[in-house]
Amino acid sequence: MKKIKIFSILSAVILSLLVSSCRNQDVEFPDFDYSTVYFAYQYPVRTIVLGEDVYDTSLDNQHKFQIYATMGGVYTNKKRVAIDFVVDNSLTDNLFYADSSQVMAMPSSYYALAGNQIILDKSHQGAVDVQLSDAFFADKNSLKNTYVVPLRMTNVTNADSILSGTPAVDNPVRTNTNDWNINLPKDYVLYCVKFINKWHGNFLRRGVDKITEDGSTSTVIRHKPSVENEEITKLQTLSLTQLEFPMDFKDNRGSMLDVRLTLDFDPNQAVTIRESEKTVVVNDTVTLKNITATGTGKYIDKGEKNSWGNKDRDVLHLDYNVSYDVEVFFKESTGLTVIESKQYATKDTLVARDRGVAIETFSPLYIK
Repeated sequence: MKKIKIFSILSAVILSLLVSSCRNQDVEFPDFDYSTVYFAYQYPVRTIVLGEDVYDTSLDNQHKFQIYATMGGVYTNKKRVAIDFVVDNSLTDNLFYADSSQVMAMPSSYYALAGNQIILDKSHQGAVDVQLSDAFFADKNSLKNTYVVPLRMTNVTNADSILSGTPAVDNPVRTNTNDWNINLPKDYVLYCVKFINKWHGNFLRRGVDKITEDGSTSTVIRHKPSVENEEITKLQTLSLTQLEFPMDFKDNRGSMLDVRLTLDFDPNQAVTIRESEKTVVVNDTVTLKNITATGTGKYIDKGEKNSWGNKDRDVLHLDYNVSYDVEVFFKESTGLTVIESKQYATKDTLVARDRGVAIETFSPLYIK
């Protein structure tokens, strides 16, 4: 009996030692042979989102953004790393977007850098603040991928090197991948910036249309049982105070007509509605003429109570009239031109769904 008891005690001790020896121990990994700094994302697209979104837009509403640099080669940065940089507009030379438009250096009057260094203070990342001016928001080109802030690293303190790439030719061009071996330079960034105004986004649309044609009027009610299933309409930024509202009008043959309205917002979020164009050429046989739109509206923050997701949502109420003539040329049959006239009297409710912004980068093409 004593032997069994002694054996049990010894087994317990051995098991305890085995368990304790298998516990995870704190491991300190050694750093690499050298540390580097670089721009991790060299062609980002930053959309300045005015108003609110699902994430914090406080920096956006101050008309600011940040350009980040990164450190590699160490598991923990225990130093204050300082990266010197310059604005290098030549980085955009011979560069084009995928749509063949030119990559342009942002005019110096459009922004101001907080300094000429990026500091990584015991961190793997650091940033420089950039303040946008009113001139940036007054430029129509700022609504799309046009302008970039081109920065290039020139020196680093408390890190071994800058990732400057391995050239394959003499006098390589940083943005021309053919001038480099596998190790491309990461010492520069072309930071593309554009903006959307406070009211830009995807909306859930419902309403009533009274349509008059050839002297007769019909009524169309657009209203689903669930707000989540309403028609999705995207309102696009035209300026800081304007949106473009696309209509879903069709001619009598079912072809879509490219009618667009302009919504002008005042400081109290009251809306005035007008046509964007008087004449629109749809195709070689259909032309819209005498387009006229008038109306008013109001944008109300959290004005749609207990809406989708059981939350109060922003809402845009519109009351407007649209009329136009459709000129159709039957060139392949009779050669005759037919005029169709329509008038719409519409009341719309548009409930905000999302801002329509996604993570975006671009891949520039170097064309000499």
